[in-house]
Amino acid sequence: MSIALVVNPHSGGGSTARKLPQIVAAVERMGTAAVYPTTGPGDGIRQARRAVEEGHERVIAVGGDGTINEVVNGLFQGKTLTREGVVFGVIHAGTGGDFVKSLRVPAGLQEAAELAVSGVPRAIDVMHVSFVDHDGEPAERLCINVLGFGMNGEVVRRANASSKRWGGRLTFAGATLGALVAYTPPRVEVQWEGPEGEGAWSGPLSSAFVANGAYCGGGMWVGRGGRLDDGAAELTLIPELPIARAILATPHLYRGTTPNVKGVSSAKVQKLLAEGRDQAPVLVDLDGEQPGVLPMRVEILGKVLLVAGQLAY
Repeated sequence: MSIALVVNPHSGGGSTARKLPQIVAAVERMGTAAVYPTTGPGDGIRQARRAVEEGHERVIAVGGDGTINEVVNGLFQGKTLTREGVVFGVIHAGTGGDFVKSLRVPAGLQEAAELAVSGVPRAIDVMHVSFVDHDGEPAERLCINVLGFGMNGEVVRRANASSKRWGGRLTFAGATLGALVAYTPPRVEVQWEGPEGEGAWSGPLSSAFVANGAYCGGGMWVGRGGRLDDGAAELTLIPELPIARAILATPHLYRGTTPNVKGVSSAKVQKLLAEGRDQAPVLVDLDGEQPGVLPMRVEILGKVLLVAGQLAY
């Protein structure tokens, strides 16, 4: 089997570069591996695209959630898979490690390599997202795990600007608390279509999550009850809350019980449109990256990507 490893050597605080010989050795017990290292933001897209063009059968992301997002985007042209039959896999080597929880990727290197290389391919959904980039230009991107808008984008900005030396959970928890104190909720309008019909929401928004996978933000369980292959995403809308209530509601994000909080709305969605109604920009978060602002359109692409994983939450 011809295997491509798209590796972010800077992930995990630089530990991935040090561990790369062991990672390659673990993979090559089952096939021949070619290493495609990334050198900066966006390079994961280019390297994944190159791996597909060079004929590799499995393309494995070695890094964190940002690397995973870039590799998935490199496997597609717009909404279409570049080459049918390519299988995507993950060996976690980052800080947060949220998407790997939905795939039940083992923590051990050899076990993770065996799943990525030899795991039975399963077709999963991907989210196609149109938004406005920071230069004010239309942009589009795929999201495999969780996207958000509102305070989510501010949390991601703060987390990515930090050293992340305390790990994913504490990094995002600290960024969340900091954003809660400083954030002014903008007025947002959201419309959606889903398996249960159409819906709409408007008002001052604290945070919104659209979850294909189960977890984000270092372990926030925002996709409870959904699956990667069900053709829909789990929408959670958190309105503006008094600061004390917002702090008390934060643990619900980790327990998967946020929809039980008074005022929170939830729905299964297949298409979504979100628009800000204030002059201030509303930041967008895609798989832990912060590429732009609203307005944003989301479409669930059902079972378009083959992945080596166990798909159990």
